[in-house]
Amino acid sequence: MALKNFIRNLTDSVGLTYEEEEGLKNKKESKEEKKNKEELLVEQRKEIIVEQREEEKEVEEDLKEDFVPPFVDTRITDSMNENCNTVFVNPKSFAECRKIADYIKSDKIVTLNLENIEHKDAQRILDFLSGAITIKEAKWIPISKNVFTSVPKNVSFFYDGKSNPKSFFTR
Repeated sequence: MALKNFIRNLTDSVGLTYEEEEGLKNKKESKEEKKNKEELLVEQRKEIIVEQREEEKEVEEDLKEDFVPPFVDTRITDSMNENCNTVFVNPKSFAECRKIADYIKSDKIVTLNLENIEHKDAQRILDFLSGAITIKEAKWIPISKNVFTSVPKNVSFFYDGKSNPKSFFTR
């Protein structure tokens, strides 16, 4: 209390006024400012968390696109499939590649319709199945822009379509 009186007397003698209320107002304002800063930090942290979650979702979506399904034994066991020489396939996703590769492996004539699938997935399917075609020494015969037939090595065929079927592969 003595200090306050000393400061009051000193400021009065110089011609200044000391008001204790102004100091209290400044303290109140600084408390409010501190509270506002804390609220602002909390909001910024929330925004950062939301951004991180959005980035994580984008990464998960990217990983889903590159997902290769686990191996599932899809050997042809149905007697009806074993008796057929020709199989027509209209895949809906890349996950059906293993089943189609099994048909190729079993020396079936496989007609593959990729018209109802996205170009990126169609390209992945063709790339995957080209490996099976190469291993079995079979041939891809392009029927149209998005329809292909795999013909096994031991099957003779005549294609009365395009004179140069390889032109489909050069885009």
